[in-house]
Amino acid sequence: MNVYHAGDLFDFKHLAGNLLLSKAIAEVSGGKYRTLLPQSNEGNKQRNANIRNGDLEMVMSCHLALLNFDGTDLDSGTVVEFMAAKMLDIPCVLLRTDFRNAGDQSVSADPWNLMCSGYPRSLTLKINALALYNRIVTTPDALKCYLHEIARRVVAAMDEVAAKPSLFGGDLRKAEEIYRWFVKSCGSDFDSQMTRERIAAILKEKAELGLLS
Repeated sequence: MNVYHAGDLFDFKHLAGNLLLSKAIAEVSGGKYRTLLPQSNEGNKQRNANIRNGDLEMVMSCHLALLNFDGTDLDSGTVVEFMAAKMLDIPCVLLRTDFRNAGDQSVSADPWNLMCSGYPRSLTLKINALALYNRIVTTPDALKCYLHEIARRVVAAMDEVAAKPSLFGGDLRKAEEIYRWFVKSCGSDFDSQMTRERIAAILKEKAELGLLS
């Protein structure tokens, strides 16, 4: 299954961290999950709607989404991608490795703005990265062990969220209607990129994987 891996991608730490975790997920899952990194597609292009449209196409075509929900305030682009995934009923894992508490919630245990919580087919995975680091990074192969432990927990969360039933209930016609509406709502010439044929191919693939039932 292809997994859209969303998160900050504006500095070395984020770029390297995203890449390392993605490789670890592929290894730990035995190739079951293949992460798609938007940072690999953006390059040094002019930052305009074409970048956004390319990322949204990746979100639409993915089978699951893994979203880095770190920081005292969530990355705005990641939040938009999460909302896009929810509009399309894509299973999502919200990964927080930041041990700091943030947000305005008094009931949910999610340490971020309450507007980003409570959505179906979504699972929160909280890992205290610093505590895990102090426990594991004492061995010769420390970095690999550290990454693989985080990846193991992420893979388990993806297995769980992928098994949740779809809001579409197997209705491919309804799914196509929603996907086409989403494309139209995005504007900025996104509909010329996401043709009816392209949408049909995406949904056929997801249906074959049981993700629309």
